[in-house]
Order: sequence, then C-alpha cells, then structure tokens
Amino acid sequence: MEKLLKSEKALLRLENLRAFILSEKWMAILFVITGIFACLHSFYPRSAIDIWGTVVLAYITGFCFVVSGDIFAMLIPALFTYCIAIRCYNSLSEFTSIIWLVLPLVAAFLFNIVAYYKRPTTKGSQFLPMLFVSISVIIGGVGVISAKDYFSGASIYNMLGIGFGMLLVYCYFYAKIEHTDKYLLIEKLSQMMVVIGLFISFMVFAHYVINVNTVIDKGGIFYIRWRNNASTILMMATPFAFYLGNKKPYTAVLAFIFYIAMLLTGSRGGMLFGTIELVMCLVMFILYDKRRRLAYVLICLCFFFVALVFLPEITSFLNFTIQRLFKVLNQFLLGGPDTETRVRHYARGIEDFFNHPVFGTGLGNLTNRDIFKSKPGSLCWYHCEPIQIMGSFGTVGIVAFVYQFVKRNMLIWKEATLFNMTVFLSYISLELMSLVNPGIFCPVPYLLLVVVYLIVVEKSNDTEPQVKVPIFKKFRDKRKAKKQKA
Repeated sequence: MEKLLKSEKALLRLENLRAFILSEKWMAILFVITGIFACLHSFYPRSAIDIWGTVVLAYITGFCFVVSGDIFAMLIPALFTYCIAIRCYNSLSEFTSIIWLVLPLVAAFLFNIVAYYKRPTTKGSQFLPMLFVSISVIIGGVGVISAKDYFSGASIYNMLGIGFGMLLVYCYFYAKIEHTDKYLLIEKLSQMMVVIGLFISFMVFAHYVINVNTVIDKGGIFYIRWRNNASTILMMATPFAFYLGNKKPYTAVLAFIFYIAMLLTGSRGGMLFGTIELVMCLVMFILYDKRRRLAYVLICLCFFFVALVFLPEITSFLNFTIQRLFKVLNQFLLGGPDTETRVRHYARGIEDFFNHPVFGTGLGNLTNRDIFKSKPGSLCWYHCEPIQIMGSFGTVGIVAFVYQFVKRNMLIWKEATLFNMTVFLSYISLELMSLVNPGIFCPVPYLLLVVVYLIVVEKSNDTEPQVKVPIFKKFRDKRKAKKQKA
C-alpha cells in the first residue's frame, strides 16, 4: 500500500487513519452506526433494514481491508457486521437478489491479500490437528452421502470453513498476527470482545424497550429469533470483562450485565450454560486476581442480594424460558411421542453413527429433514457438537476432533497466566453452547475467533507481560523437587 503513496503527507495520513481504526473512538462510531440499524429493525421488523445494515457494515469492513493489513482492524468491524447479520433470519433470497454488491468486497479482499501479503506459515502448534480435522471433514460421509448434498453450496462452505479453508486462514493469520509496539495483543483482543459483548447487550435491552408493550402483554420473556447467537457471543465475551477488571475493576460489572442480557434473550442454552460459566469465572478470578478479590466479592454480594430480594419477580419474568428448559431436559431423559426436534436430532445422530461408524454420513447430509426442514442455504445440524462429530464424520472424525481439542488445551494451559485462563473460559463456554447449538461449527465468527484466540495465546506467551497464576503450582514444585533428587 505504501508503494502507491509517494507523498510523505499522504503516508502520514494513512498511518493516522490506521491508528484511528484501531482506536476506542472508532469502536464507538461502529457501535452507534450498528446500534441505529438494530433499533430501526426493532421498530420495523418486517422491513429490510437489517439487510441493508449488514451491507453498510460489510462495506465499512471492506474499507478497513483496503487501508490496513492489521487483522484486528478488519476483525472489529467484521464482528459488528455479524451482530446485525444475526437478525437477518431466513433472508437468503433477499441477499441473493443483491449479490452483485459483493463484488467491491471481493475486490477489497483481494487488494488486502496483495497489498499486505505475508506468506502463510505452518509453524503454528495447531497446524497438524487442524489438518487432521480438515481431512476427516472432507472424507466424512464417503460412500453414504449423495453427490448433490455433498457438493451443495452450504455443504462446501461449511466443509471449507471448518476444514481446509479455516486451516489456510490459521496459517495466514499466524503469519500476520505479530507482537507490535502499537498495542498489546492480549489487551486488543480483550477490548474487542468486551465491546462486542456490550453491543449485543445493548441490542437486547433496546429490543425490550422498543417492544415494551409486547413485554407487558407477555408478562415476561418474549420470542427473540436471534437469541442463541446473541447468547453465544455474550458467553464468549464474559470472561474478558472479568479479565479487564484486573486493570479497571468497573469492567467486571459488565460481566453481570452480559449475564442479564443472556437471560433476557430467552435462550435456554444461555440460561443454563451462562450460569455455569459465570460461576466458573467468579471462582477463577476470586482465587487468582488477589488485587481485585474484594471488589469481585462485593459485586457478587450486591448481585446476589438484589436477585434474592426480587426472586419471585425474576422467576415469574423468566418463567417461559425455565419451563422450556425443564421440558427439553425431561424429554432428553425420558423421551416421549412429542419430543422436540433437538432431542430427536440427538437420537438420529447416534443412530447415524452406528449405521455408518467409520466416516459418518457427511456434513452436508440432508436426510434428517424429516425431523426438521432446515431453511434454504442451511444444513441439517444435529445441534450437539459430540453427536455432530459422531454422525457426520464417524470414528475418523472422533479421533481427529479429540486430538484437536487436546492440542488446543495443551497450548492454553502451557503457560498459567490470567489471560490464558480467560481464553480457556471463553473457549469452554463456546464448547458448552455447542452442546445444544451448531456453535463452534459455524466458521464465522465462532471458529474464526477460536483461531484468533489460539494464535494470540501462542504469540503473546513469551513476548507480552502477563499476570501469572499459581495453578498446579504445588504439583509443579513437587515434580521439580523429584527431578532434583533424581
């Protein structure tokens, strides 16, 4: 890019622009722009505002692709784009009608690759496990799945997104994401996740305020179509709110705001696993963030006291979600003729595995549409990661994905730092949510964020100052003592 600009003033302006699109002010501007589209869509839900909001944010992302080669400069607006895109439910035909608008975005993407090119590398610790997973995804369903289903657009997109496409992204990002004097990787990632979590919370609260008459009529939770995606993002963001509390204690309060927003979405997975995650975060940070321990305890006590005082009102407001949660748990344990589609998908996935134990039925398999007819452009998900791996990729997939899971955690736990434990909690929260949703099988943004997590952990372990935590300290000390005696 610099070669195209010969003037020193032009180069200076470009550097200032690059610094700006990584700043908090730019995040605030994106917050406002995306918030306007979100609120307008809540006012006019039958309009195409969400679609055009997605287009506008996508073009802003494309602009960042042109002016900067920094991954975070591109990832931040891309996540805001996703925040508005999750509201575009069943809108494939509308997007197809304006497909020509993608051409400038493709041009911006190609320009970025050429102008800021860095040769992809296979040096990352996750290359081999991702390669094995990519192979298992490609051969999943061999001899079972029809050619039509295997080569469908949705199947190709997801196979590449989960497999070789994401592997290439990993190799390219690993070369691009480097320690810089401009910012700390761990702080930029944490800040980005907290801002996105804050925006999703705003989107949920604004939706309730705008639809207050519906809330009053219902007397509590009402249906939000994008509830599971919103809850997933909030769960991934929650640990980072605690982590930033290490320097700014008030940000820990945002974690509780994220949790409240999760409950308001009406997502059963958000209610169940969000509660588990919040407890894990509290235990982790109260134990190991000694400087802020008193602040965390006081915040917890205040939160608990308020919840206790208003418990009848809270349970009444959340009653619809609670009933739905216990209904599916009961059906999962006892079954029955009216078992909901998720539970029937679980049973079908296990059945598919036993019928095709080696390679499974393939990711693009659509024979499960007798249970639930998926929307155009989407796959028939089993809505449970372990069952998805078993049913779609068989024993080969189980071995590959287990190996990948182990290698991911070996990297995260290699250095016992507060940031690494934050990443672990965020990653595990996604894995928990993936027990009841496609979750981590969605290439963008969830799997992409995991890839960024792992690269930042690996690149920052030795290059950036971090707070160490004494996890397994006694075990390590005993092990060292035994080695010294030997």
